[in-house]
Amino acid sequence: MLQSADQAWPPDGAGAAGADLAILVNQQVIHSIEPLIRPYVRHTPVITIDAADFGLPGGPLVLKLEHLQHSGSFKARGAFANLLLRDVPAAGVVAASGGNHGAAVAYAASALGIPARIYVPEISSPAKIARIRGYGADLVLAGATYGEALAASEEWIATAGALAVHAFDQPETMLGAGTVGLELAGQAPGATHVVAGVGGGGLLGGIAAWYGGQVRITGAEPEEAPTLTEALKAGRPVDARTGSIAVDSLAPRRIGNLTFAVLTAQHADSALVSDDEIRHAQQLLWDRMRLVTEPGGCAALAAVLAGRVATRPDETLAVVVSGANTTAVNFTD
Repeated sequence: MLQSADQAWPPDGAGAAGADLAILVNQQVIHSIEPLIRPYVRHTPVITIDAADFGLPGGPLVLKLEHLQHSGSFKARGAFANLLLRDVPAAGVVAASGGNHGAAVAYAASALGIPARIYVPEISSPAKIARIRGYGADLVLAGATYGEALAASEEWIATAGALAVHAFDQPETMLGAGTVGLELAGQAPGATHVVAGVGGGGLLGGIAAWYGGQVRITGAEPEEAPTLTEALKAGRPVDARTGSIAVDSLAPRRIGNLTFAVLTAQHADSALVSDDEIRHAQQLLWDRMRLVTEPGGCAALAAVLAGRVATRPDETLAVVVSGANTTAVNFTD
C-alpha cells in the first residue's frame, strides 16, 4: 500500500463507486503513485513532427509513442499500479481482456512473481495470445466477446479467491494510465489538445484526470464500437455495438461507470472513425515513420487524419499511439 507525504492509498471511503469514486482519480494521486510504478514501466518517447508529413496543414503534431511500453501498450502502467497498490492474495490475480490488458497483467505478474490467470475472448489476436502465454500466465479462451470473457473470469474468481484486475473501470487502472498524461505534459508542455483511443475509457480517463481541464481531451473510437459516443448521448454508460477491426482492443460492450464519471467531469468529447480510416492511419505510420501498430493503437491518429477531431487554429495536438501487439504486418516496403 502506498503511504507518502502527498497521499495515502487507498484513501478513507474508497469503497464508493461511480462519481463518488471518480474524485479519487486526480492529478495529486497520479503524481503520488508514479514513483511506485516508475521502476517497472518505460518513460516512452515523444516525437514532434510536421503535420504535413501526414498530409495535414503545416504545424507541429506531437506523437506519444506508448506502443513502445512493456507488453506493447499503455496497459502495463495500470497493471503495475494494481499489483503494487492493492493486497494480492496467495491465489494471485485474474484479468479479463481483449488482449492488451491481459498481456500487461501477465507481464506485471511475472515481473513481481505473482500467479496470473487471464481470460480472453476467441477474437483476441494470435499476437496477444502468444504474448500472454509467453509471460507465463494461465490463459483461458472464453466466449466470443470481451463481455463473455469477463463473465467467465468472474465465475472463476468466486471460487478461486484471486484478485480481479479490471481492464479499465478500476481506480488503480486509471491512475496508472494517468501517468501517460504526466509524462506527456512534461515532454510536450505546449500541447493544448490531447487525443487518445477509447474503449472502456481507462487511458482517456487517466489522461483527463491528470490534466484536470487544462487541455482539451478527445477520445477516438471506431464507428462500430462507439462506447463513449453512445454514453455521451444517453448521459450514462449504455450498451453499444462491438464490431470494428479494433474489436480486440477498443470494443467492450459499454464504457465504465468510473471512467465515464471522470470523462464527463473533465468535459471530454468523442470522435468516430471508420475501419478504413484506421487502416489508412496504420499504413501511414508505417510508410512515413516505420512504426508498426495494431488497429486500436492508431485510432486516435486516424481521427486526426480524417478530420474527425474538432480543432482550433492555435492548437497544438498531441496524439497517443498505443498498441503494437499484432502479427498483421502486411505493409509493403
